[in-house]
Parts: sequence; C-alpha cells; structure tokens
Amino acid sequence: MNCLHIAWRVCLALVAICFVTPCAAQTSYPTRAIRLLIAYTPGGATDIVGRLLAQELSVALGQSVIVENRAGGGTLLATEALRKAPADGYTLLFGTNAFVITPLLHDTPTYDPVTEFEPIALTTIQPLGLLVAPQAQLDSTEKLITYAKQHPGKINFASSSNGTAQHLAGEAFRVAANIDIVHVAYKGASPALIDLLAGRVDMMFTSLVGNMDHVKEGRLRLLATTGSQRSQATPNIPTVAEAGLVGFEAYTWQGVIAPTGTPQPIIDQLNASVLKAARAPKIVETLAAQGMEVRTSSPAEMRALWIKDTKQYKDLLQRTKTSIQ
Repeated sequence: MNCLHIAWRVCLALVAICFVTPCAAQTSYPTRAIRLLIAYTPGGATDIVGRLLAQELSVALGQSVIVENRAGGGTLLATEALRKAPADGYTLLFGTNAFVITPLLHDTPTYDPVTEFEPIALTTIQPLGLLVAPQAQLDSTEKLITYAKQHPGKINFASSSNGTAQHLAGEAFRVAANIDIVHVAYKGASPALIDLLAGRVDMMFTSLVGNMDHVKEGRLRLLATTGSQRSQATPNIPTVAEAGLVGFEAYTWQGVIAPTGTPQPIIDQLNASVLKAARAPKIVETLAAQGMEVRTSSPAEMRALWIKDTKQYKDLLQRTKTSIQ
C-alpha cells in the first residue's frame, strides 16, 4: 500500500507540474532582450519614434528592447524576418502603413497582414508634411501645382521606398491635382531627405518628426500638411485640401506587431506595456511638438485598422495605377 500511495502522489505531482509549468513560463516573460525590427534606415521618423518607444518599453518590461534596422525590399526584409521568427514575443516589428500596402503592390501578395501576423498595439498617427527644397522657388501648394502643369515631368518627388504612405501620398496628389510628377524611391527616409536638402529632388510628403528644425532654419520649406485640419504643431501652415484639392487626406500610423501564434498572455502583456510606454510624457511631448499624435489601441482595434486600410489602399492603388517599379 505504501508503494502504491507513493506512486499515486508522484503521479499527482507530475500532473501538477504539467499544469503549472506553462503558466510559470508565461508569467516569467520576458527573461531576455527583445528585438524591435524597423524596416527603414536609421534617422527617419519611424526609426526616431521606434527608438523612443524602445527606451520606454525597456522600462515597462524590465528587459532591454534592442532596435534592429532591417531596411530593404520595400519593407519586405523586416517583415519576412518577423514572419520567420519564433512566436515567443522576443522578436517584434515596429510597423507602419507600408505593412499593409506592400503586399498589395505585387501581382501575387507576398503575405497577408491580417491573417499571418499578430497585432499588439497602435502607437501613433500623423498627417504628413509637403516639403520642398528652397531651391525650387515654390512657396505655396498652388504655385507647385501650377508649375507642374506648365512643366510636365519636370518635378520629382521622393519617398523612403516603394509602397510607403509617403509614396502613395505623392501618387494621390498627382492624380488629385491632375499633374505629371515623377516618383523617386529611396532606401529609407534619410537618404531621400539628404537629396531633398541638396535640391536633387524637388518635393517629398513625409513625417515632420526629425524635420522641423530644417523647416525652422529655412533648409526646407513646408508648404502644407495632409490632415483634414491644420496641425496643432504648425497652425499657420494650410492643408493640401485648402489649396483646392478638396477632401485630400493622407496619414501615417505606427504600431507594434508580432509573429502569428504568439501566445495570448504574451500579447496581452505586450499590449499593456506598449500602451504604458507610448503614453510616457517624454514621448507624448516630443512628438506633439512635431505634429505626431500618440494614439494607442487594443490588438483587435489594430487588426480592424489593417482590414480597413487594406480596402482603402487597394482602391487607391487602382485609381493611381501604382505598382512596384
């Protein structure tokens, strides 16, 4: 009897371990550093915000969050790295609208953002700025449109890559204004900005994060912003819609994304930590001064945004006849 009793207690102990171990593994997350992939080169708006978020997220999670720039392939390099990563919460992507746009640019979609990834949280949203090089001698959106109509194909616009919100804002502007302007794609916002500052490209729709000093010091001219209303950060700057393109709007969003299959407890923990990090006063105040609003979400709300964006961008791509170049 004693042997049987001991054996029975051992069995109960093993069963208890089977139930307890997964919970212990989940509640101990994270136990090591986390990679935050960014699909752009260092120095651009997404990189700047991603690094600010990583600092605050490290505090919220109690582990280092290390930014890893994986620019290339129109954001595909970073997205593929995320898709192939273990679904354990240790590899995340700080994504933008391009996460939804990029697969739509291919005849055969490279991935399905809605079903192949796990949303964690939206972090920011922002209208873009229409920036021009001072050398262009264009001081209003109206003059830019007039010049473009008089000189078809002479004006070119930069973007950080094919398929980004910057790119599509330029394409939408081209169609709305009925002008012929030429897209020049770069491998990141930083090299695009360098050429804009040097006057090698004429204009660019881009985030104002990291660029306001260029505007204030006269190195770049801000003609307009792309929101439905004027930005609180630049109240004296009109919107593109005010220049006669009624209804014109273009926004960028940023948020944190995980591989599909990431356990729900980890998703919930990451969501809470990202929301806390994004709302840190340092981030809110820094971004507000440059026209970017901290806007957070639940995973479900972020997935709903992906579904909505997929439909809207698919329509925009068809109207502008945009594809991978």
